[in-house]
Amino acid sequence: MAPSLEMDLQDQAVGVYPPSFCNWRLLVAVMVITEVSIVLVGLGRGALLSWQWLAIASLYAQWMALFCAAGLCVMSGWTGRYSPRGAWVASWLIALLLAAAFSYAAWQVAALYMPAQVGGNALKFVLKSTFAVGLVAIVFFRYLEIRARWRSELIAQSEARVQALQARIRPHFLFNSLNTIASLIPDDPDGAEAATLDLADIFRGSMRRADQLISLSNELKLARQYLDMESRRLGKRLEIDWRVDELPSGAAVLPLTLQPLLENAVAHGVQALQEGGKIAVYGRSEGDQVVITIGNPLAPEGTDTSGHGMAIGNIRERLSLAFGSRASLLTSQDDEQFYAVLSLPYVEHSDH
Repeated sequence: MAPSLEMDLQDQAVGVYPPSFCNWRLLVAVMVITEVSIVLVGLGRGALLSWQWLAIASLYAQWMALFCAAGLCVMSGWTGRYSPRGAWVASWLIALLLAAAFSYAAWQVAALYMPAQVGGNALKFVLKSTFAVGLVAIVFFRYLEIRARWRSELIAQSEARVQALQARIRPHFLFNSLNTIASLIPDDPDGAEAATLDLADIFRGSMRRADQLISLSNELKLARQYLDMESRRLGKRLEIDWRVDELPSGAAVLPLTLQPLLENAVAHGVQALQEGGKIAVYGRSEGDQVVITIGNPLAPEGTDTSGHGMAIGNIRERLSLAFGSRASLLTSQDDEQFYAVLSLPYVEHSDH
């Protein structure tokens, strides 16, 4: 098992940490859950038809929820020092303390400016507000923990499948590449040296973590080096039409997204034909999407194409995990050609 995958599985076994609440999407979720809770309370009190009560309750609850979320965001570095379980408990206690402080301050302001509207005493109001926040926080935190565990499991499974795919690819590709390098040494030592360097880069690139994004320029370089290696082996049987100048080199992509598709194109297209064929790689930007199309000739009928769907299915699963519905891998074919169309959202790579 690869070290990175082993560490992921160990982290998963220990547990997952609460989010920092510094993400705007999570803040929107907090606001939605808060409003749903207010509506449910209103239904229970029979006060939902009172727009004045709903407006005041929503304003109070939303500000308190955002105050608690902001506090958790600020304290996330401190809670991260604990174990996963301790971090969840600490986050919940922080939410309670922040809710108590906010509700007490709100009661004092209301008593000062709207004394006729304030009933009961401050302690009762604070306890009721804190209890409500604690109850909602327990449910919400549990949901976040289950969701984080589920996502962690998906990432680990995706990483394991990529490692399995790489283990299947490496032996025969390495064997073919070494044979190519050996054949180049007597007549073309410079070519043999270049092939050796390309092979080293390819294997270095294949050892990256499958869930960490890299720049598109690095992925294209790896794909080009792979095709160069296969060109040395297949010679004139492999023709390459490489048109990627319009692609944004700084776009973020998953590693080993193009190479398996190109290997499919070589193994199940060009190599299966006695006369060989052309692999076409076209790239362009379409709005906020990056689109890359790979075309290759169809293999003769009856050719063994086992493993062809494995790579495509694996890439689709990884794209779905990383980008959701914003990314896709579509395949089609006509009488002579097979096409794989990769569509990715344009996200700037942080290191670019």
